Amino acid sequence: MKRKLSSLIMALTGIALLASCGGNNTPAKSDDELWICAYNGGYGEQWLKDVCEAFTEKTGIPVHYDVSTSLLDTLESSLKNGSDYDLFMSHDIPWQRFAANGYLANLDDLYTTAVDGFSGTFKDRLVEGAADLSKIAGEDGTEHYYKVPYTQGAGGFIYNVKMFQDNGWSVPTTYDELVTLCQTIIDAKIQVGARETVKPFAWAGKDRQYYWDYPMFEWWYQLAGKEKWETIKAYKGSDGTYAKGYEVYDPANGYKEFYQAYDMWWNLIANNSANSTTTSYSDTIASARANFILGKAAMIPYASWGKYELEQTNEGPLDFDIALMKTPKATAESEEVNFMVGFGDSMIVPSASTHQDLAKQFLNFMATAKAGEIFVKDTEGSFLAFDYSDVDLSAIENGDTYIKSIHQKLSNTNISIVSTNPITYLTTNKVMPWAGNTYYYDKAASEPASYTSAIIGETMYGEVKSGWASWLKTAGLSD
Repeated sequence: MKRKLSSLIMALTGIALLASCGGNNTPAKSDDELWICAYNGGYGEQWLKDVCEAFTEKTGIPVHYDVSTSLLDTLESSLKNGSDYDLFMSHDIPWQRFAANGYLANLDDLYTTAVDGFSGTFKDRLVEGAADLSKIAGEDGTEHYYKVPYTQGAGGFIYNVKMFQDNGWSVPTTYDELVTLCQTIIDAKIQVGARETVKPFAWAGKDRQYYWDYPMFEWWYQLAGKEKWETIKAYKGSDGTYAKGYEVYDPANGYKEFYQAYDMWWNLIANNSANSTTTSYSDTIASARANFILGKAAMIPYASWGKYELEQTNEGPLDFDIALMKTPKATAESEEVNFMVGFGDSMIVPSASTHQDLAKQFLNFMATAKAGEIFVKDTEGSFLAFDYSDVDLSAIENGDTYIKSIHQKLSNTNISIVSTNPITYLTTNKVMPWAGNTYYYDKAASEPASYTSAIIGETMYGEVKSGWASWLKTAGLSD
């Protein structure tokens, strides 16, 4: 291991440079210039720089871009009061509410444009189902397209390819094989450092415990099936109305398979501390990354942006290859699926922008093969929410096991919890899939007996039943 532990410890401080969207130091905007602001998350900003340069080279249109870690704190004010930006890109944008308030530009004409290098329209370039999730009734009461999906993603278990190869471990294809692999790793007692042996998993209970959702939701879908999955997303009760929609959370019926999937996780992790690094349940994501990089764990739950962030922690390329395995299936008969991490992320154009035409041209360029390749290469494994089936990534994938593994996982049946159901986006912090966004992974790992599926199932069902009427009212689904 070339990197020293001290280097990694320094990375745990999480020091980051913050850029502001619309601060006092921004230059004056020229009449023909497009301005873009993007959330500065796990994708970095190199991709945006390179895509903007490619767009300018193709069109002659100059672009000014900024990235910000606090975009969502200022976004609504920027849309409501006006700002210099013509295009915003981020996760968690409540675009449906913004559209209803008249803050967003109608993008219907964009969706019918042709995309250079492809037959069909811009709408046809989106991944399956994405267009339907980008249309909603706006301020005028009629449906229009008000956003463009930003990314599609894959999540699950990143693994140390070299460690697997050196020890002859096969990548598990089923949950039972995963359980067996974990025991094999424990029994091997591979020394790392003076007092530790390699554990199956490093993970972050303190700040990104929700990464466990990615494999768990796939198990949930596999156990429940497509029809029940879609029924749950409809949030209607046994009488076919929203009034009894809380019934979908019933741990004995609607949410039965959700808790079966949780049990799989609970038995693998919460009730078996030997399968995790010692402090996983209280570790930050930076600590978890460091433990994985130092070889203290063979696997780490993560998503598409994992390689980029691991290299940030390592202050350079890793000393070993990594890949994202296809999540071991709930049963041998289960269909292979991919939970679309980040599928709800959005690109929006303010209705107050005086350069909506330029913003739409840029969004159209984002659908080209050139932009798609740049994004994958510069983010080291993340994909835009466009169809990559006709985009040749062989030159990138031939030298990168990680990017190739992400692409392979995206080729599975893709599933998501993204919905245009009002109760999902107007009460998003209350429903789907953990009521109140209360996660139990860290608590269960520290006190397994207190957080079994039976206990948290009844707790969550009770919270949903007691809050349901007010949530419906907030969503405009009841008087």
